[in-house]
Amino acid sequence: MKNKLRAFGRSLLLDVGLRGKLLCIFFLLLVLPLGLFTLYAFHRINTVIEEQTYSAAQKAFEDTHTAVEDLLGRLTQVADILTMDPSLYALAASDPADTSYIQRLEDRDRISTTFTYLRSMSGVDRVRLYVSNDYLYTNSADIVSLDTVRDSAWLSTFQSGSAVGWFGPADFADQPEGEQHWYSLMRLIHDPNHVQQPLAILRVDIAADRVDAAVSRSTITQNGTVLLLNGSEMLSASSPERAAQLSGSLPADSAGWVEADTARGPCRVQSVILEDCGWTLAAALPQDDIFRTSRQLRMEMLAVVVLLAAASYFLAYRLSQSITRRLYLLNDTMHAVELGDVSARVAPQGRDEIGQLMGSFSNMMGRIDTLMDEKLEQGQQIKALELKALQAQINPHFLYNSLDLINCTAIAHNVPEISRMVNALARFYRLSLSRGKEVIPLADELKHARLYVEIQNMRFEDRVHTQWDVEPGVEQCPIIKIVLQPIIENAIIHGIFEKPDKTGRLRIAAFRQGQDLVITVEDDGVGMDEETRLANFAASVSSANTKGGYGVRNINERLHLAYGAEYGLFCESEVGRGTRVTIRIPATEETEDRT
Repeated sequence: MKNKLRAFGRSLLLDVGLRGKLLCIFFLLLVLPLGLFTLYAFHRINTVIEEQTYSAAQKAFEDTHTAVEDLLGRLTQVADILTMDPSLYALAASDPADTSYIQRLEDRDRISTTFTYLRSMSGVDRVRLYVSNDYLYTNSADIVSLDTVRDSAWLSTFQSGSAVGWFGPADFADQPEGEQHWYSLMRLIHDPNHVQQPLAILRVDIAADRVDAAVSRSTITQNGTVLLLNGSEMLSASSPERAAQLSGSLPADSAGWVEADTARGPCRVQSVILEDCGWTLAAALPQDDIFRTSRQLRMEMLAVVVLLAAASYFLAYRLSQSITRRLYLLNDTMHAVELGDVSARVAPQGRDEIGQLMGSFSNMMGRIDTLMDEKLEQGQQIKALELKALQAQINPHFLYNSLDLINCTAIAHNVPEISRMVNALARFYRLSLSRGKEVIPLADELKHARLYVEIQNMRFEDRVHTQWDVEPGVEQCPIIKIVLQPIIENAIIHGIFEKPDKTGRLRIAAFRQGQDLVITVEDDGVGMDEETRLANFAASVSSANTKGGYGVRNINERLHLAYGAEYGLFCESEVGRGTRVTIRIPATEETEDRT
């Protein structure tokens, strides 16, 4: 088997045509990596989409849980407050024979006021008390005779259960239209003197549409469903049509999203039991919803990959055709020569290796023709190749020669100022180029700076008075080039020349300080405030050109890169008194030759 694979590989390398090899290389180097990357990207995006879908669904479910539990919790809070109100028990337990009509009206007004206050403060929609005594005030909306609901299904259910009951709209189906759409908490009021004897039923209601709105408000997914259940009975749902297929297969309580098989297919469901009423709030996410976006993305990515692969293959095919066509043409010509047609020729096409090979073959055949046919004209010349036009490029030698010509012209016309300026400028640029070196001796850097000051004084009538204090022995210390001149330029342009008289003093000092080389540039210019100083010299500020031209922040970063973070530029300045910039680098004797 191993030998067969080796033979197949050898056949692939040696026997398959060049175009086939090029297309195979294209597939291995472009299409295959692109396909693998697409698979990886799809897997990662699919995972992120799934995580984000679950995260969004969890947030929406928690918001719905909070909203529903808050609404139903208000019923419990109001009921707890009223069951602690002694006037409620007094009214329910009073005997009409022992209570005057005025007293009964006062009791009714007191209870109605309490109910109204609690409705406005708690946000419930209705509070009602069903009493068994025969009072005239039982005709009000707040206090109702128990006889009016004696035949109601909810009353039978409540009386057969515990002292506290929760009811949904379906429990009031036998009631008039206005009495059906409520979520209610019923609480039995007992005689405080005989705890086994019921006196009244306290009912606290909240409108069904408010709970339904809280259940439907959150958008889980496009087809996701939120349900409010009482056991297997559906009380409310964000989509009743979809919920009808789910309610019988949802778990009563689950920690997180779990898988469940429903009539709608595989789903991820989560449920929680509401603390006060014991009802279940559940959410179901169809599996199709979770991966709908990823499926769409997969199809889009597949379409894009197919289009890119097809376009790339077409370009690769055309490119390979342009390459192999010339090789096939050359091969056919050589085969014709091999068969005896020594006049066969191939015209060179292109200037690449294939074109050169075609040209070499034609030249060789031309020389062979000359040897075979001595009667042909010996002076036949090979067709001249097309010459490329050369573009003139300015280089340092051209610049120096031009400056020398200007200098000679100035001397010939007796203009020494121009000659002096040109000589200074030539030396300035010669030092700037430094034969391509990046690190130069300090002596060259000082000479470069002196020439700059000299040129400026020639321009501005010797307005800058310069003092150079260089400690003996430091001139040979290496330094990266064009560091000192921009600092001096800043001092002259933005320090001295911004003074009213545009005249000032400049002091440049260089000396050793321990293992460091310290260079200071002091001027008596206008100085700068703290904000400007920090904007130009703070270590945390990124590199950018400053108003000085070259950019001290750029120089600072160059020094940091070359020597380390502890070295660089340091500035002290005071408005109206001048500026002092310090350059600190390590002092060494060997000059590194960087090109």
